[in-house]
Amino acid sequence: MGRSELLDRLHQTLRSHGRAVLTGAPGAGRSAVLDVVAATAESHGETVLRLTPAERDRTVPGAAATELLAAIPTAALAPLPGMSFRAGPGSLPALGASPALGAVPGTGPRPGSGTRPGALAAGSARTTPRTGGGRSTRTAGARRTAGAGTGRARGSGPLGAGPAASVPALLRRLAGEWPVLLVIDDAQWLDEESVLLLRSVLHPGAGTVPAELRLLIAERTAPGDPREPVAHALCGATPRDTIPVPPLDPASTAELLARHRLPRRLTDAVHRASGGNPARALAVARTLTAGPPAELAAG
Repeated sequence: MGRSELLDRLHQTLRSHGRAVLTGAPGAGRSAVLDVVAATAESHGETVLRLTPAERDRTVPGAAATELLAAIPTAALAPLPGMSFRAGPGSLPALGASPALGAVPGTGPRPGSGTRPGALAAGSARTTPRTGGGRSTRTAGARRTAGAGTGRARGSGPLGAGPAASVPALLRRLAGEWPVLLVIDDAQWLDEESVLLLRSVLHPGAGTVPAELRLLIAERTAPGDPREPVAHALCGATPRDTIPVPPLDPASTAELLARHRLPRRLTDAVHRASGGNPARALAVARTLTAGPPAELAAG
């Protein structure tokens, strides 16, 4: 919906640099764009891991890393050499005794020698299957009990040898077998400990980023925010990797209203009031349609 140029640019950036960062104000439509890119990747056979932290998770050390561990399908990891998983309480997979987790990536079977994760049964994490050959595993925000999931009390120090600490090694190994797209929505809510863990596999300055691991990040931006963008700390994102979500034009605003069965005749007023922000446009349109007819005619 009015996003074809944005999608083309995102796909090109991912192809060229292996990473792309989508920025925008609240309600700009970042998540909807991620949905489209993720679905396209799945249709091409990529394994898509999607992480969506919530605001409360920012203060829980290791929350995002723990949730990402749960997002990696257990069945997808079972064929990998040196990986031993067993079902743990709740939805988190627990690591079995496996000293080879830190082994050098790429020592197992190469692509084509095993079964692609998308063709396997879902692991213990909640999953959202889509059409196409790949698998999308989407987390709805890290749980508040993430600290317990890492085998330590919340706020008690580094993750150390806890299961979530193995996430970088798991990502390297998984990407060594199949193409992987890691999608992080609302990256501004990532906790600092998880950023440090993921940085060790996603930041070019920290070592070799697996060629088959691509990264798509969406981060909320706000004028005057003194905090360094998480995407920069996470993967060294530069302006060439960063793409702002443009506002909707009037035609796209009209299409948005039509999709939500709101009067297209309100397009001009809604577009002016919303500035092309999709969430704000829907809120304005619903407010207008809730008013008396005379007020609508006058507005």
